[in-house]
Amino acid sequence: MQLKENAKYIFAGIILLTIAFIQCYKTIHDLHWAFEPDFDRDIGYISNTLDGRFGSDPNIAGQYMWYNPLLYLSETAIVYITGLPVNIVVARAGAFLNLLGPVFFFFMMVKLFDYKIALAALASFLFLATGDLPGWGGATYSPWPLADSYVQFIFYLNIFLCYKAFSTQKMTWFILLGIFLGVSFLGHSAPTIIVILILMWLQGQKILIAVKERKVTAIKTYFLQGFFTVVPFVIFSFPFLYFVLVKYHLHFVNRTILQCAPGVFARKDTLELLKLNVTFPLIIALIGFVWFYRNYKNPIIRKIIFSWFCITLLMYCYEAVLPAANRILHIALPDTIPAFHYFFYFKAAQSVFFGFGFIALFSAAIKWLSGHISKRTGIKAPLSFPDNLIVAGILLFALAYYPVYSTRKDFVEPRQQALVKERQTDKIAVYNYISKNIPLDKVMLCGHDQSLFPVMATGVKMVSIEIYFSNPYISFEKREDDRNAMLSYLTTAQPKSAENLFAAYHVDYVLLTNEHYKNYKSPASISSSVVFKNNSFTLIALRNSI
Repeated sequence: MQLKENAKYIFAGIILLTIAFIQCYKTIHDLHWAFEPDFDRDIGYISNTLDGRFGSDPNIAGQYMWYNPLLYLSETAIVYITGLPVNIVVARAGAFLNLLGPVFFFFMMVKLFDYKIALAALASFLFLATGDLPGWGGATYSPWPLADSYVQFIFYLNIFLCYKAFSTQKMTWFILLGIFLGVSFLGHSAPTIIVILILMWLQGQKILIAVKERKVTAIKTYFLQGFFTVVPFVIFSFPFLYFVLVKYHLHFVNRTILQCAPGVFARKDTLELLKLNVTFPLIIALIGFVWFYRNYKNPIIRKIIFSWFCITLLMYCYEAVLPAANRILHIALPDTIPAFHYFFYFKAAQSVFFGFGFIALFSAAIKWLSGHISKRTGIKAPLSFPDNLIVAGILLFALAYYPVYSTRKDFVEPRQQALVKERQTDKIAVYNYISKNIPLDKVMLCGHDQSLFPVMATGVKMVSIEIYFSNPYISFEKREDDRNAMLSYLTTAQPKSAENLFAAYHVDYVLLTNEHYKNYKSPASISSSVVFKNNSFTLIALRNSI
């Protein structure tokens, strides 16, 4: 009976998802290359995994995996099953993989609240909350296969599991929560850290109260719950945790990557970020926040939602001001991940509160309208009238808003950039040659621009790579200085000390632009020959690499 009553909400939710999917599919359906270096990094990881090198750094010889693997493992499975080229899978898979995000968001909202609020929140999630932010800047459904956009579905599942664990107090739910926390860490650190902090806050409060009241049995139970959460977390996250914890001891050497603030999240653009977020949907979400605070009574859900909201806001602010604080205070405060990852989930909380705000406002308007009609005509509206009107209103809004939605920057600009990338035929030719002819354990020396594309995507090893895509557990500065010295030596014969670096780094190939190749001077102690050349690039084999 309940399912029949709620069928209209489920059907409306499917329509909203279909509208969003059509737009995402239109954005990527004919692309051959995705638009930015994140995708090239994933292509490199996929190539290494297919070559049986899971666990290794695809770009630095002798180093280990440092980036969460769930997304590229999912893409690897698609490549393996379908036989499609890696670059096409990475360019197009996001529209399908990322659909899990809104589906699980809707599921979470239904299980924690009700179908009516869930539908309104889903409309915000899909169409309103992020506005013109990039898809990685706020929780929404994006066509681009980035880790934040993909892995968010596990976060919403973990919020639900968190509620079930604390509301039922059954160990089964704590075990399941630990399992999916482990899977979450395989996907991305941000949602894992947020849920762990929520758990620490909820369980910490209970432990402190039990200690204060000297309830020994309760204290034992709470610690046992923690144990049954931590153990499955360690087990299921171990394929990644092993490398970053056991091999690297979570010791960051290249901390610049942790303070990455791309695009509108750059500190200098804080006012622009604020302007992009002060919107009418935010006002509705603020109304929902107030309504939730005053009227929603379930204590566990209240704590979970407010913890989610406060943790993401505080962690974003902390990470955003951290570089300046370190510089002013002359100390190194603890760092976690770039600030914008927390902002992503803060925007998801906005959609939650939007659901409450929208339903509160719409219900009040319908109540007034029904009363007004009843007074004037004496006709009372059917009991189902308000709910049906809410569903119809949300669907009509989605259809009317589609022309605006379809021009969202997250659809238009990345697609244009991807099409520009497809016209970089000389770079793509280099990628194809390296992928087909050079083993993945070979080391290539190349310039800064070429280290991102085409070389990073091939999965061959490099001397150095752009700082934000470099392994954070090893020194970037030394490798970068050595790369620059070797490239200088090849065109100016200076510095002399660079000649020994070729052997130290086991350099097998050199990729130069044709402009730089005009000045190429073959090292006296190293034999070299050109193995590939096109209008823009020259690829040189050193020693016996031919």
